[in-house]
Order: sequence, then structure tokens, then C-alpha cells
Amino acid sequence: MAGQRVLLLVGFLLPGVLLSEAAKILTISTVGGSHYLLMDRVSQILQDHGHNVTMLNHKRGPFMPDFKKEEKSYQVISWLAPEDHQREFKKSFDFFLEETLGGRGKFENLLNVLEYLALQCSHFLNRKDIMDSLKNEN
Repeated sequence: MAGQRVLLLVGFLLPGVLLSEAAKILTISTVGGSHYLLMDRVSQILQDHGHNVTMLNHKRGPFMPDFKKEEKSYQVISWLAPEDHQREFKKSFDFFLEETLGGRGKFENLLNVLEYLALQCSHFLNRKDIMDSLKNEN
């Protein structure tokens, strides 16, 4: 359901972006699975319309099956969060799913999941190798 909302939002916003000048755009896939597929498609569309797209892709997201590796027209930077972050995120996300699917979902549980996603963002934004690669890109 959330994926459909995101696609709808992208559908409304994308034409305005596509008509403007080319831009450097950073996309990220932290969870994997359908999120990766969605961000892959969005990144491809943006790249096809002249934007300079870089995707930060979590090497082993908690829900990241081994998709067939294919050549991308945009740059992909793979990264890996520290193991303790990965463990805590998986634990928090599993708890969130159990509670939500059991009809006991609370907003605080969602905030815990979002907190770990923010920690992952903070982690890769503090990595000098990733930031240098993004700065040196044409």
C-alpha cells in the first residue's frame, strides 16, 4: 500500500523534475526487496531523462534477496551498516511487524524503525569514502 502511494507521489512530482534542468540526484535503498526495486526504477527513469543519479544501495539489507546483477546506467555505491546497527534494525523491524500484524501496532514502534533508518543514513553520511566519491562525481 505504501509503495503505491510512493509511486503515485512520484508520478505527480516526476514530470516537474523531468522538465527542469538536469540535476545530481541521490537515491537510497536501505531495506531492500520491493523498496530496492522501486528505487531502481525511479533512478533509471531519472537517469534516462538526463539527470546524474547515484544510488546508495545497502549490500545486505535485511530483506534483500540476491537480485540478478545487471548493468545500470546510473552509478551505484554499495555500503554496509555496522553489524550492531543491522542487528538492532532487524530486531526493531521484526517487533514492529509482529505487533502491527497482531493488531497491537503503536506509533512508537514505527518511530523505533525510523530511528534505525536515520542511524543508517547518519552512518553513511559520516563515511569519508562515500562522501568523497559523491563530491568528486561529475
